[in-house]
Amino acid sequence: MRRNFWINHLFFQLAWPACVVGAAYGLVWPALIWVGLFGVWQLHPKRAHPNDWLLVGLFVLTGLVLDLIWIHTGLLTYSMAWPWSGITPVWLLMLWVALALSVNHSLVLFRKRWLLWSMILSVASPFSYWFAAQLGAVEWLAQAWIVVFALGPVWGFIVGLLFYLAHRMDASLTDQNRGLKTTMETASQ
Repeated sequence: MRRNFWINHLFFQLAWPACVVGAAYGLVWPALIWVGLFGVWQLHPKRAHPNDWLLVGLFVLTGLVLDLIWIHTGLLTYSMAWPWSGITPVWLLMLWVALALSVNHSLVLFRKRWLLWSMILSVASPFSYWFAAQLGAVEWLAQAWIVVFALGPVWGFIVGLLFYLAHRMDASLTDQNRGLKTTMETASQ
């Protein structure tokens, strides 16, 4: 179990450079290959959490909408706007997939502490976007203080809510499993 935690953590940590550095050099294949391998490994029935697929869908949808907002409000633009400009690029959606694949695994601690996670992300997310801009994967179109104050709190709040939702989904799944176990025990008596 410990080994799976660290493998998930390694996949997650290396997803950012695969996606962002690849995009900075005009390459989408590092993101697709790395996050694809991450997905194949994490979604294997021996390791997958029952909610992993649903979370991937929710995170990708959220990322698509949130990053479209940044693009269409003139806050940010992304290099390697593949497949089309004006939409969230695939390399960025791969980062959302990697984050989703970590929620029930190496980032599980933050599901219960989603508010703390939200505050951390409010500060950390602008730095991540800033560093991506230094590499050339993202361009800040607005003044830095506007980007920081728009991106940080919104990103932190939205992703924090996704972690809270993951926590609630897991609690619901646990309650259902307990109820099923009780029903089976009653039926066997």
